[in-house]
Amino acid sequence: MKNIIVFDLGGSSIKYGVITTLGEILFKGSFQTPKDSFETLLNKMFEIFNLLKKFNPQGVSISSPGAVNSSSGIIKGISAIPYIHNFEIKKVFEETFQLPVEIENDGNCSALAEFWLGSGKNLKNVISVVLGSGIGGAVIQNEQLINGKTFQSGEFGYMLLEENKTWSSLCSTISLVEQAKKITKINDLDGIKLFNLSLIEYPELETLLKKYYLNLSKGIYNLQCAFDSDVFIISGGISSNPIFFENLTNHLNNFYNSLDDKVEIPLIKKAFFENDSNLIGAAYNFIENIQHKRFI
Repeated sequence: MKNIIVFDLGGSSIKYGVITTLGEILFKGSFQTPKDSFETLLNKMFEIFNLLKKFNPQGVSISSPGAVNSSSGIIKGISAIPYIHNFEIKKVFEETFQLPVEIENDGNCSALAEFWLGSGKNLKNVISVVLGSGIGGAVIQNEQLINGKTFQSGEFGYMLLEENKTWSSLCSTISLVEQAKKITKINDLDGIKLFNLSLIEYPELETLLKKYYLNLSKGIYNLQCAFDSDVFIISGGISSNPIFFENLTNHLNNFYNSLDDKVEIPLIKKAFFENDSNLIGAAYNFIENIQHKRFI
């Protein structure tokens, strides 16, 4: 059993930890994401790295936002951390830490954690769907992460559904909550509180939620037609509400049963990991990639 130092780069905070090659978390912490420059971030990460060297790490693995080209070590696209893009960031990390470094997109890392030790364990084909400010996710097919030509596979929210509206505009948590606020007049409503409201008190909310679940089911159906997955793993804040999950399952079954021609209904599961998924997935990404290079 060996150890890996892991970092999860986020817009508001940087999480870090030490994880074994068996997936055990030995240490974890976080610090606020620097707003000024990459140099400030790098210096802080190096400070943390020096504190964690006592765990005798075999390398460093990083979960990052953006379109991560793990081969070239360049992060393209845009994110909440603008200074990490469009240069050989992996090379800089390797020169700084003097250890092997791997880097992967954060959504992909979350899916890899579920595939390795979570709700997708022992399955070959896994689709992760993250419901939040938009809809993202990842595809694992025949035990391999699918990155795509431009490293943007899993951007499910851009799929078009009814009247050329995107899946994100119809089914993201933010979109749903904003529509529900107009109905309920509850200004501090969020995705958790929403599903605990009485539909008797707010009858218009029932219509909104039925349409929401229908569009969510359509998106899942389309992805199942494309990938024929063993399981869909749903994550995001609202997925922790058992009422949401029960209703999604029921509406998905009803939608499938209403179709004349249909693929097999997929298994739907809640994500096993929550706050630590990106760190665990980053560790798995390191293990898989470095094993192929025979470092471990």
